[in-house]
Amino acid sequence: MSTRYGISVILDPAFSAGLHRARQVICSQYGCWAAEMHSVHLPLAGYFACPEQEVPSLGAALEKVAGDFRGECPEAYAVRGDIVLEPEKKGCIYLAFGGGCDSVAEGEAGTLLRAEVAEVLGRFNLAVGTEAAPLRFALLQYSGLSAQVFQSAARFAAGVVEGLQLPTRGSMSELVLFRFESTAAGECWGSGAWATDLSWRIMGSYPLETGRYPHE
Repeated sequence: MSTRYGISVILDPAFSAGLHRARQVICSQYGCWAAEMHSVHLPLAGYFACPEQEVPSLGAALEKVAGDFRGECPEAYAVRGDIVLEPEKKGCIYLAFGGGCDSVAEGEAGTLLRAEVAEVLGRFNLAVGTEAAPLRFALLQYSGLSAQVFQSAARFAAGVVEGLQLPTRGSMSELVLFRFESTAAGECWGSGAWATDLSWRIMGSYPLETGRYPHE
């Protein structure tokens, strides 16, 4: 069994439900299950290895990040953007997001949160690649579709998103720390091999909205 960790933003339940429905329709239409193997989340970092003994300290650091973020960006939200295609990665379709809140410039909230998470990972010497992950939601991943069919899937995905009339923005509800497990992935988590048997557990959840803690 191979284990990796991940850090993500969870949006408010109503918006998450809409994203889940869109992804279900698209994946089932084209018989592609990689995206369906994930929870409904916006990753802030790629899969990374973390020593078990460091997980509690990492969780504590992320809790502080969430607390600081609530202070700087109360009522932060993610803004729905365009469909993003990555056919070179075995046929991936994403829904891009920006981040905003009333106290910072439009689009800066997501950048701020990604930077704070990257700083924490650097402090723990956890390797997650050279660039911060863009804020986006996977509608289809590792589809393996032919170029022609992939273009059909891209048009279909755009139509589904618009047809479901997803809101233009959703509240950034929680920062979460995931633990992922897969036997198929081995030590290579970048190829999508995890899609056949991925399982996960949320190890920590840290509110990003003011008022989510009883003392606030």
